[in-house]
Amino acid sequence: MKKILITLIVLFLGCNVFAQINQPTIKFNGTLYTLKYSSYSKETKSYMNEYFKGNENGDNWTDLIGVYYIKSYKKPLDYVNALASAASKQTPLDTQVLYNDKEDIAIANFMLIGETEKSRYLEQNIFKAEKPIAKKGIVAIQFAHKYPLNNQEEAMKMKAVLPDNQKKWLESINKTIIPELVEKEIKTW
Repeated sequence: MKKILITLIVLFLGCNVFAQINQPTIKFNGTLYTLKYSSYSKETKSYMNEYFKGNENGDNWTDLIGVYYIKSYKKPLDYVNALASAASKQTPLDTQVLYNDKEDIAIANFMLIGETEKSRYLEQNIFKAEKPIAKKGIVAIQFAHKYPLNNQEEAMKMKAVLPDNQKKWLESINKTIIPELVEKEIKTW
C-alpha cells in the first residue's frame, strides 16, 4: 500500500513538473517567455495570457508579454485609444498611438510611474491590436518592461535615455505575429 501511495505521489509531482515545462512559450527580442498566467473575464468576455521570462511571475516581473482577446471592441484603434486614455489618467510620461488603416493594426505606446508597497518603477508598455480572422472583437499583444526608480526626478532622467529601447521594442512588436490564445485558467505562482 505504501509503495502504491509513494508511486502515485511521484507520478503526480512528475506530471506537475512536466506540465509546467510544457507551457507555451513566446520568443520576443531574442528572449524566451513562458505562459504562467491565463484567465477569462466573464464581464468583458475576454481572455488574458501573461508570459514571463525565467523565474519571473506576476509578483516579481521586469518584462512581460501579454496576449489578449477582447470581444467588446470591434476596432483595434478604439482599443488602443482606450488604453492611452486610461494611461493618461495615471502618471503618464509619454503616450503615443499609431494606426495603420490599410492593415487595421493599431499600437499604443506609453510610460507610467508605478508603485507597490516595496518599490517604485517606470513602466514602458507597448500594445499592438488587430482584427482576428473569423472572430469577433480584437486580439492584442503587449510588451511591458519595468525600470526600478528611487524618485520622480530619476524617472525624468531615465525617460531621456529610453527612445532607443522604445524604437527597438516598437519594431519588434510590429513584426510579432500574435500567437493563439490559451483558453484555460493557469496560475503557476
